[in-house]
Amino acid sequence: MTPEQENALRDTARRCNEELKAAMAQKPKPKFDAVSRPLLAKHFEKIKGLGVPFLLFVYTIGRINGQFREH
Repeated sequence: MTPEQENALRDTARRCNEELKAAMAQKPKPKFDAVSRPLLAKHFEKIKGLGVPFLLFVYTIGRINGQFREH
């Protein structure tokens, strides 16, 4: 993966993460699956043309949130 593709992936993941957090902060708190699936699909469409797998996109969001460590 080129640095430009990695930057596009991280930027899109960061924006998706911000929208997810904002959506989950609403009162009353919505169900995570009802909120996350449409947002993930919307943001994944933007980077789908780069040949990035969906799991890598979700994994990148997890890395941003500190769920996974980079090796």
